[in-house]
Amino acid sequence: MCTLPPECVRLARYENALSPAVIASVGYSAGTESEGADRTFTLPWGQDALLEAVIAANPHTIGALTAGGAVDTRRWLDKVPALVHNFYPGQEGGTAIAEVLFGKQNPEGHLPVSFDKTWEDNPSYPYYYPIKGADTVLHVPASDRPATDLAIGHVKYGDKLMVGYRYWTTSGKHPLFPFGFGLSYTTFSFANLQAPSLAQPNVSDVKVGFDVTNTGTAAGAEIAQLYVSDPSTKAQRPERELKGFQKVRLNPGETKHVTLSLDSRAFSYWDEAAHKWTFDPGKFVLRVGDSSEDTPLSHDIDLK
Repeated sequence: MCTLPPECVRLARYENALSPAVIASVGYSAGTESEGADRTFTLPWGQDALLEAVIAANPHTIGALTAGGAVDTRRWLDKVPALVHNFYPGQEGGTAIAEVLFGKQNPEGHLPVSFDKTWEDNPSYPYYYPIKGADTVLHVPASDRPATDLAIGHVKYGDKLMVGYRYWTTSGKHPLFPFGFGLSYTTFSFANLQAPSLAQPNVSDVKVGFDVTNTGTAAGAEIAQLYVSDPSTKAQRPERELKGFQKVRLNPGETKHVTLSLDSRAFSYWDEAAHKWTFDPGKFVLRVGDSSEDTPLSHDIDLK
């Protein structure tokens, strides 16, 4: 373990001189990221500088990132040929990462969140911390010690439903990596979307079918995702909402037909005034793809 950046830089240059490629492991630990505390959006001190030194010595550097979510990667992301986000893989994480990087295992993970370019880009940024000066003070008596005044902060959740991919697709802006995104050693395509064009208000089961094909040369798995849009809504709704998904394992050249079901809740929103789930009759759009921003298939359906 290096204690000072200059020592790390010298070590990085020495190791890179001997290596055709480098796996640079950076990120957080139980001491820098945990429940009940906020970590920085940037990497811990010195890690960006270390990565830049390693990349300068050997451009064939793979970034292996351990973190519970998005991280500021602007200083080096466009300089590495690959980034593996490990999240927290456990005691066999090193083995798993090695198997992925050396091709023994084809990566299958897709992001369960959107990754922002900067913390300020996050739609919840303006509403994350308590409102200054709006604390409620509770006077808590105790029998065995003096009474305590506890300050309870107030947070205004002004982002409402527009968090994560709901914000990005509705605003038309783009995150660093969208919800559902994930790369593989093979490629996939979607085709032949089949769904009814008309459904009744008390719809209980709308079948949505489509084909997924492995168009590459390696066996792998794709995460097919089904989103619903409500362009005729009278309420404020996200531009699209995830309503179904399925992992599909395919050999090279293989095609599988996937069928997902949508019930009435898939088209509904919570009506605060009526205090119930409801939907506005009219046009809905079904979208199918492998991330919130990559939905090559679409189909219109009317609910009367």
